[in-house]
Amino acid sequence: MSFTKLENQRLANFRRVCLLITFFLIGMFTTNAQKYDTHKPWAYWWWMGSAVDEAGIRKNLQDYAQAGFGGLHIIPIYGVKGNDANNLDFLSPKWNQMLAFTVKEANNLGLGIDMTMGTGWPFGGKQVSENEAAKYFEVFTENGKTSVRALPTKQKVKRAAPGGEGLVLDHFNKEALEHYMKPFQTLFQSPEYGVRALYNDSYEVYGANWTSNFLEEFQKRRGYDLTPYLSTLAKTETKDLLEKRIFGDYNATIADLCREAFTKTWAEGVRKMGKISRNEAHGSPGNMLDLYALSDVPETEYFGTKYFDIPNFRRDPKFEETRYGIPDPLVIKFATSAANTENKKFVGSETATWLADHFKVSLSQVKPIIDESLTSGINHIFYHGVPYSPPQDAYPGWLFYASTNFNQQSHFWNELHFLNEYIARCQALLQESKAQNDVLLYFPIHDIWHDAGGKEHVHLLSVHANAQELLFNNSFGQVAKLLQSKGFNYDYISDLQLTQLKYANGKLQSHGGLTYKTIVIPKTQYLPTETLKALQTLQKQGAPILFIDQLPANTAGFRNWESNEALLAKFNASLKTTDISTLPNALAKLGITSEEMASKGISFIKKKNSKGTLYFISNFSQKFQEGNLLLGAKGEAVEIYDPLHQTKEYISLNKKGAYTEIKLALLAGESRFVQFFDKNLLRLLLKI
Repeated sequence: MSFTKLENQRLANFRRVCLLITFFLIGMFTTNAQKYDTHKPWAYWWWMGSAVDEAGIRKNLQDYAQAGFGGLHIIPIYGVKGNDANNLDFLSPKWNQMLAFTVKEANNLGLGIDMTMGTGWPFGGKQVSENEAAKYFEVFTENGKTSVRALPTKQKVKRAAPGGEGLVLDHFNKEALEHYMKPFQTLFQSPEYGVRALYNDSYEVYGANWTSNFLEEFQKRRGYDLTPYLSTLAKTETKDLLEKRIFGDYNATIADLCREAFTKTWAEGVRKMGKISRNEAHGSPGNMLDLYALSDVPETEYFGTKYFDIPNFRRDPKFEETRYGIPDPLVIKFATSAANTENKKFVGSETATWLADHFKVSLSQVKPIIDESLTSGINHIFYHGVPYSPPQDAYPGWLFYASTNFNQQSHFWNELHFLNEYIARCQALLQESKAQNDVLLYFPIHDIWHDAGGKEHVHLLSVHANAQELLFNNSFGQVAKLLQSKGFNYDYISDLQLTQLKYANGKLQSHGGLTYKTIVIPKTQYLPTETLKALQTLQKQGAPILFIDQLPANTAGFRNWESNEALLAKFNASLKTTDISTLPNALAKLGITSEEMASKGISFIKKKNSKGTLYFISNFSQKFQEGNLLLGAKGEAVEIYDPLHQTKEYISLNKKGAYTEIKLALLAGESRFVQFFDKNLLRLLLKI
């Protein structure tokens, strides 16, 4: 073929590709014109007393759309003092009318609408009878016989909106939840209430540790009668192995009910209503990994403020560290890990909660939090939040006590669209890529559950200070921090998720289909028999499993514990341990790369998209400003994209075995996307 004919053929191919792209873009924009935008940040929208009207809703939504929001999440909450006459009762005909109007107006503006399934938090309200309300147990002895009875906690919905007041729901009672959901099922039969998602806030059910049929559920799930051991259950401390095993089974049963009777039932019910589910699983007595995994959008919380080594960065000096703890990417990873192992597109975050008092927060304080959330795996930001405020009300309008104020009265409102546009550009890339992690770190929650748990008996794993102690003051925390500091890409995995792993072609495949290279088991005291058997099977198939510092000491639970211990001893006899200090070398021998960026104060996430490997990186320190970086990825070309200034450039690369060396300038507080292009993509471009 002559040169001229070859060029003409390539030109024809190029024109055909351009035509196809044009048709695709026309179709995409035609379709999306009627839909919400998940790339843009969304926000919690506090309806104070639900005292909203059509004119106010329309003006608020117009302002939010113009500022670059993608959607709003309605949370009915307590009212403004002196405004009681304008309040609307939750789910009343007038309230429903306002919801329908809101959805219609939002759709016209390209905004999405989500909604809390209730008011305030947690689930509860006037439809919850005392029989269906949260309960705790009391062990008592009468006529020489030890028995147990269920008593109401009498907790009421926190910050309830008018019409939403009442008792908190029993979260371990499936029938109670199904009854609670009926008004919402009735409402959403009508297409005019077209919210996108229904939401469950963080589990803040205090003192609840029982349900009416707990003894029956316990026997069904654990295989023995708890009644002879009620005197053990009355204790607040465990002294011997028998007592620990009883409490291990008790807490495992509570977790089962939290997962199946509540979270699974709720998520499935939401889907039957044609909505997606967003769930904040933290604070619950269950395994957060399993609970997050059941929702369509696992959602964590970036609560409070921290210090970043960025020039001129300021932190609120009044933030109570000892009370709330310091926000930590290792906590965020519980939600992102569940999203990754289940291969979910979205993972959300209640973001920038309580950074400082109202009107004392700057966007320069918010951006690092956004960047740390994104590098931790979040890709669906929800600001906390924007109070509905009537347009006619004088400054400062209506405010909600706990949020960083992102509404029209904020002092940074005129500049907020810049941050929103930046987030949209970042999330557009992050939502269209998948996690590329190598290591699965086992979370040994039974080590926590084999403890009496004090007066309340259950272990509530929150995102705040007390929970971080439970989560990370152990071998699991030591390994997680080591992996993070050395720049390894990893996810947490629960017992249930581990039993769902498959091993083939040198890869571990999660329930959602993502692949990994190894499992790391931190020092574990109590290993469930089901997990033990799954590890045995994976080991026989050739899966690399690293046990850190010591082998599992005991099996979990009471039933058949002697035979289970013998099974564990037999399994342990064939194993070796890896000292935590040598873990990085052990991982390297398995062909697992680490990222030197971590040692330079650069936070990152490594993902895979249709082009190749994608990194999002952000510099939170002044250790690095400009120089060469080794990245654990390969490609034929590298593009650097600055999402803040919207600049792109191709840079030279130097291949060094499994790594690629690039030169990069990145000041503290800045972020970049680093896109590696696979060889196949370059060949396709050359053919065109």
